[in-house]
Amino acid sequence: MCSSPDFETLVARAVTLFPEDTVLSALQVMQRHGAHVLSVVDGRDGAWLGEVSEDELCRLSRFAPLARLAEILTVRVLVEAEETTGSSRAPLLSAPASHWLH
Repeated sequence: MCSSPDFETLVARAVTLFPEDTVLSALQVMQRHGAHVLSVVDGRDGAWLGEVSEDELCRLSRFAPLARLAEILTVRVLVEAEETTGSSRAPLLSAPASHWLH
């Protein structure tokens, strides 16, 4: 009889990203593993911080390829908070900045 893998084995094999990963490095991991969505976890305690999709990262790679996933998740939270409060400020990553520095 085949035994199913235990939870620890599944977690050990999970493909995840970390907040310090860049947009480009995250896309490379996704391509290597054939994933379209991956979780971002804290490197110290493994806490789930959010997830990013390949489509989202492809859009961001055009103007912010070296942005860290921590920045992406933070901007997403700010935009979602803005949408729920009805603020009229423009989204933070709506268009590429002509003076973006890396």
